[in-house]
Amino acid sequence: MSKFETKIPPPIVALISGLIISSSSAFITPFGFFGHKFFALIFLILCFTLLIMSIKKFHREETTINPLKPEQASKLLTTGTYAFSRNPMYLGLTGILIGIFLFLGSWFGIVIIPIFVIYITKYQIKPEEYAMNKKFGGQYQSYCNKVRRWI
Repeated sequence: MSKFETKIPPPIVALISGLIISSSSAFITPFGFFGHKFFALIFLILCFTLLIMSIKKFHREETTINPLKPEQASKLLTTGTYAFSRNPMYLGLTGILIGIFLFLGSWFGIVIIPIFVIYITKYQIKPEEYAMNKKFGGQYQSYCNKVRRWI
């Protein structure tokens, strides 16, 4: 395991990414298209809703939501938002970054969003998958065979 794996909470990584996208819009001429702000707001609302629904599922199932301690999970979530993505919270965070990118028309989002996805996959998702496989074994493997990592 790398020293970065599960060390920086994904919401902090998303916040930093969002701040970089936002601040870059002051230095780079933004893009735009008819209705882009409206489309971006709808997209932001949908992704924020996905994030909240995914978080609430953890609370309803009374299992840990701590991304720094994935081995403490007491249940494998496979229903609700987890039936179509193994990582709906990270999908929601990524969608929020895309919404910010579209709303502000910040070209820098084209660089930051893929970096965010790669970072989260390598340093958060893969260590979580290792912990879930170790803890839930065949049940987790079956889930992985049915549901994709992102979408």
